[in-house]
Amino acid sequence: MRLPRPLLILAAACGSVPAAAQDVGPALDPGAMTGWAGGAAAQYRLRHGGTRRTPPMSAKEASARAKCARRYTVASNLGMKHPTTQRLFKLCRAARYY
Repeated sequence: MRLPRPLLILAAACGSVPAAAQDVGPALDPGAMTGWAGGAAAQYRLRHGGTRRTPPMSAKEASARAKCARRYTVASNLGMKHPTTQRLFKLCRAARYY
């Protein structure tokens, strides 16, 4: 069976369209990408993408912070005039824990 000539031309035209669509050319050329499309977006993500954590503290510092958190309990047990309470408040204030 022989196909009519217009049908052959249509089939040839439709067959070449997908092949031409796959050639994106310089539209996605990594060397041509500049600004935000290039490295700027990646650099922004590297700088701002991670979660921020406080640096780990030593056991000594953690203990001092815990003692300063309980300073009012110590004050209620010993009284504000007691030398231990006054020293604790002075050290916590100097360490800027409150």
